[in-house]
Amino acid sequence: MQKMDKIFETLDELYPNPECALKFETPYQLLVAVVLSAQCTDARVNQVTKELFLLAPTPEKMLELGEENLKKIIHPCGFFNNKAKSIISLSKDLIERFNGEVPRDLE
Repeated sequence: MQKMDKIFETLDELYPNPECALKFETPYQLLVAVVLSAQCTDARVNQVTKELFLLAPTPEKMLELGEENLKKIIHPCGFFNNKAKSIISLSKDLIERFNGEVPRDLE
């Protein structure tokens, strides 16, 4: 545990007020942005999500948007086919299992 404590202490010293570079307003939007960030820059994700979150800020709206329209919007992020499937799937899961909300814990 001492090594891990030292790592966290060092990180706290180097980065006393860390901020997320991704732009989001809700936990759901952060989750979508993180999916899009794989193999993509945060700047590009922020450009794409600016448009995306106007059209689909919630899991329900994302499902209404649909996978094909989602692919067109997120294309600049790369790997858009897999990312669109993942976003649609996680949106369905959130609606069906968690009343449309991102759970606050792993359970």
